[in-house]
Amino acid sequence: MISTGTPRVSVIIPAYKTAGTLARAIQSVLDQTEQDFEILIVEDCSRDATLAVAQQFASSDSRIRLIALPENGGQARALNRGTSEARGRWIATLDADDRYQPERLSVLLEHGEREDVQMVADNQNHLDEQAGVLVQTAFPASTNCRVVTLADFIANSDTSANFSFGILKPIILASFVRDHALTYRPGLKLGQDFYHLMQFFAAGGRGYLVDQPMYDWTLPFGPVSRAWTTTGDGAWRYDYRSTLEANAYFLQLMETSGQLELAELLRRRKREYWTMVHYIDAQKIFAQTGDRLAAVRIIARHPDTWPLLAKRITGRLRRAVGL
Repeated sequence: MISTGTPRVSVIIPAYKTAGTLARAIQSVLDQTEQDFEILIVEDCSRDATLAVAQQFASSDSRIRLIALPENGGQARALNRGTSEARGRWIATLDADDRYQPERLSVLLEHGEREDVQMVADNQNHLDEQAGVLVQTAFPASTNCRVVTLADFIANSDTSANFSFGILKPIILASFVRDHALTYRPGLKLGQDFYHLMQFFAAGGRGYLVDQPMYDWTLPFGPVSRAWTTTGDGAWRYDYRSTLEANAYFLQLMETSGQLELAELLRRRKREYWTMVHYIDAQKIFAQTGDRLAAVRIIARHPDTWPLLAKRITGRLRRAVGL
């Protein structure tokens, strides 16, 4: 049944340079078994045909609203703008190169209302878009559905793990978002979902995790195709320096508010982010100049990168021999 008043859920789709995938993302919402929704497409001043795709859908269905931003401001500003204009009881997000399974909204909403929680997240299918294959699910689908607490979030937010709670794609109760002023951090290119969820749990939110994989996430780099996706900012999209700035901001906030467990988590992430900064610096200088010695010097000066380098070399050797 389609609501004529407050939608049951608002789905926010930030869209930038995603002309090739946006239609698929929108259609995956239109195909939901739960039809009481609105879609807010926040078009972030793309330089391709993204706006035209969004306009076509918005003109064909009254539940779709297009917010065309006058200048590019980044994903966080697009998400914040969509959140500010959402009318639904729940707020969901969908990246423009991802898609929902047809039953996703129905299942998540059912659990959210039955379990009396403010957030519900699900398992994910991780896709190599270029190879056209499902690489893995985020976690085993046989895992029991369960309540997720602050302690769970902290214990499962390891950046080196195959899956971290920091990349969950939840639906969140709109009243909780507004009551606690939950926002996305402008200028942050990496870790938006993690810091948004961290704010949720810091505010006393209670979540629920469904083991069924209903969110299809397009991996930025395909482990089978060995290729980057065509959307986004290419191979150097992982800007850990901007993430370090955001991490410092939230670390001070958590320390000031007495959230000592979260502060320790952020201190650990700071160390992990610096490791990635040094490793990517070495990658970049070799890719841009071919100076292998300069890259080796960076790695040699930062022993924290050695285990990561060893892991990457081992992975390449295994692929080379077909393991």
